[in-house]
Amino acid sequence: MGYATENRRLLLTHPIALPAWRQAKHEVYHYLHLVGELERALTGGEQVSDHQPSDVIRVSTARRAAARHFLIAHGARLERPLVLLCPGSTNSRAKRWPTCGFAALADQLIAEMGAEVILIGSGEEKESGRGERADESSAAHLDRGTDLSLTIAILSLADLLVSNDTGPAHIAAALGRPTLVIFGPTNPVRTRPFSAAAEIIREPPACAPCMLRDCPIDHRCMTAITPAHVFSRSAAILKARLGAEEVHT
Repeated sequence: MGYATENRRLLLTHPIALPAWRQAKHEVYHYLHLVGELERALTGGEQVSDHQPSDVIRVSTARRAAARHFLIAHGARLERPLVLLCPGSTNSRAKRWPTCGFAALADQLIAEMGAEVILIGSGEEKESGRGERADESSAAHLDRGTDLSLTIAILSLADLLVSNDTGPAHIAAALGRPTLVIFGPTNPVRTRPFSAAAEIIREPPACAPCMLRDCPIDHRCMTAITPAHVFSRSAAILKARLGAEEVHT
């Protein structure tokens, strides 16, 4: 009890100055800096910064097999390239690419790439998407029966995830799955997935990155990104992953 009390007192009474590099490095390093300062306060030394952060998540063969079974049971045709789309963002409306863009992207991926396209996201994200007609496409929906563990296993099967700047993008990239993240108001230097498996797409106006949760003007950082642009990048990633001869055109 005394140890826990001492740690609470330490954490609540010892402010840590923001590092000068805060805006120029990924948030991972900021959190490691906090851990390092705590280590220094408790032990007099700091070794956290000596280690390169790991960005790897692994899913067991059994869980991947269960995810495949789940998708097939819900009608997914896994002989096709599997593309997952995540059109939501529960903590920021400003981070959402217009859902009509996701609908257009889904239809083009199906028609021109022969992809099996599935929309994923939390229940809240699905409801917000429906309100903007995001589901007016040929994409399938995982509406129920997917908890976080199963969602991660499904992400591990994806040939491509196209997502707003939200949780599944970070998970898929950490799984080593090709990931294309659409950025608008947020700063990719600090908040992009911490993995080489992820690419970003953005058309930043002068006001970006603003880091606001709601755009006070016209959402230009997102509306400037066209479905044609996102499809072009998505198709290139799929072809690089699968080989042009394996993509159904």
